[in-house]
Amino acid sequence: MDNKYLKNLLDKVQQNILNKWPSSLKENPDKDILCSYISSELKDKDTEESGMSRQELILRLYYEMSGYSFLSEYLDRDDIDEININSWDDICVCYSDGKIEKTNQCFFSPEHALDIVRRLLRQSGKVIDDSTPISSGHLKNNSRISAIKSPITSSGSGVSASIRILHPNKITQDTLIKTDFCTSEMLMFLQTCINHGVSMLICGRTNSGKTTVMSSILSTVPFTKRVYVIESGAREIDLVKRDDKGNVLNNVVQTLSRPSDDPKRTITQEDLVETSLRFDPDVIAIGEIRNSEAFSAVEASLTGHTVISTVHSGPGESAHSRIALLCQRRFNLGYELSLDQVRQAFPVIVFAHRNEKGERRILDITECYKRDGKYVYSTVFNYLPNSTGAMFRNYPLSKEILSRIARF
Repeated sequence: MDNKYLKNLLDKVQQNILNKWPSSLKENPDKDILCSYISSELKDKDTEESGMSRQELILRLYYEMSGYSFLSEYLDRDDIDEININSWDDICVCYSDGKIEKTNQCFFSPEHALDIVRRLLRQSGKVIDDSTPISSGHLKNNSRISAIKSPITSSGSGVSASIRILHPNKITQDTLIKTDFCTSEMLMFLQTCINHGVSMLICGRTNSGKTTVMSSILSTVPFTKRVYVIESGAREIDLVKRDDKGNVLNNVVQTLSRPSDDPKRTITQEDLVETSLRFDPDVIAIGEIRNSEAFSAVEASLTGHTVISTVHSGPGESAHSRIALLCQRRFNLGYELSLDQVRQAFPVIVFAHRNEKGERRILDITECYKRDGKYVYSTVFNYLPNSTGAMFRNYPLSKEILSRIARF
């Protein structure tokens, strides 16, 4: 459909509604009422020239007036993981199966794109303007949005943004296995570790499936054990299970850090890790270690608590190195000492990756242990690319990891 025609039609219909029923365009209007007003203003010619059915056109105009333009239809879908706005006229959609497609729709102008992104950010009380050209927030469904505007981007692009759409209840263990994300043996090993007191890190790049793996592992923790969840920005980990009557079956505490312009009111992930120790948790789950909370997480694991977290890093030793460097932000104990503590704290490392086809895989699971005074990194499972499909290889466990599991 011609964007110019749609924009002219929107301006005309919106102005008529504003003149006749001004209260209908207030913030959070009643959808049914506003759609009925839009319908009354449309002519048969409008539907013909738009190339849409009447109902599709009504819905699109409603989303322009009160929603998020054509993005609204994508935000409500459960087969989309990410929407990438490169500029006002260049938008990509990333599907759950790894497929990436350019949309056949775009915004009316750079200003229109910026206006819609501002609406999205407003849900979490965030702004984006000339004084704050970089902004991040979350939507009502806990999806995340990060946006930048000029002068960070070119003035002609309007705005660039990435919207991560979360589906906490969509991915099951059967789905992970059927899509070759991992094998049942991998999941069983990781579940055994976390349920027997072995802390672990899940590492990888953005959108590689780290949180999906962690949620899957945590979903198997017995209902009698207490899981203390720590997240920042938005809730991505949904562990609460209920029976048919709505009664909570498991034992979960969910917490969220709180940034504030007033340092005295700020509650960091580090604060929440320290607080968690007073709740007698069986498992402490940190959505992502990204700052000085790394030190508290290491301390918690070294004092006998089971800790699981994700981190942006490469596999194996690079994950430990990343955590050790983050620990230095809290106390500069020296890199080698920090690395030694991290290796003791997190003996199991899981590396998730998204390949060039958009397919997610656990590429390897590594254990770290000390033998003859030196730390050894040993592969437990790894992924071997194969022309006929995914292949995973299992390796024997060390006596060190077996003894840690056996103690419980």
